[in-house]
This record gives sequence, C-alpha cells and structure tokens, in this order.
Amino acid sequence: MSMKPILIHTHHFPPRDYSAITLFPFVFYNSPRLTDRDMRHEMVHIWQQLTLLVVFFYLLYFIFWLVGLLRFRSHNLAYRNIPFERSAYRLEVGTNVHWSTQAFDWLRCLK
Repeated sequence: MSMKPILIHTHHFPPRDYSAITLFPFVFYNSPRLTDRDMRHEMVHIWQQLTLLVVFFYLLYFIFWLVGLLRFRSHNLAYRNIPFERSAYRLEVGTNVHWSTQAFDWLRCLK
C-alpha cells in the first residue's frame, strides 16, 4: 500500500520547536529539507490519521494531550507522552516498517 503525503515548505508553520507537522494529507515543514528520519516520523502520523479516519485521530490526540497536560503540568511532557507521538518517535528510526505497524503501533504505547 502506498501513500504519498503532500509536502509544503513554510517559514512560519509549524512553530520553531517542531520541524514538521502532519495535517492529513499535508506535511508542513520549516527546515530547509525533511530528513529521512523526519519523513518516517510524519509517515507514521499519516497512517495513524488515515486508519482513525482523521477526525478520531485528532480527537484522541487532543484528549491524550489534555490528560498529559493535567498530569505533567508541562506542554513538552504532555506532547512527548501522547501515544501517537511515542509510537512515531519509536518507529522513525526503523526502515521499511509495514504501514499496518505504523498505523496501530500507538496502541502499544498506551500507559
């Protein structure tokens, strides 16, 4: 199964602390170019979003972030503990990871 995101280079989005952000089917990035590692990370999010019909991904993402914010009182820790992000950071170092692993690995990252 092949999925190609639409890459958009911008100077003001995403915020400085992030090199890229995926808003299905777009990947916005502010660095001169996306590294292979960054691209793998964003592709994990593409598959997560696709399998959760986009809307449910964002709903769950917001809930996980809000719970993390209340728990850790830190935006960065809340973000880092979102299961979707934990999965993407875990899988970004791999190569040729099957799309179904990318899509559902976040379930392993639930705490």
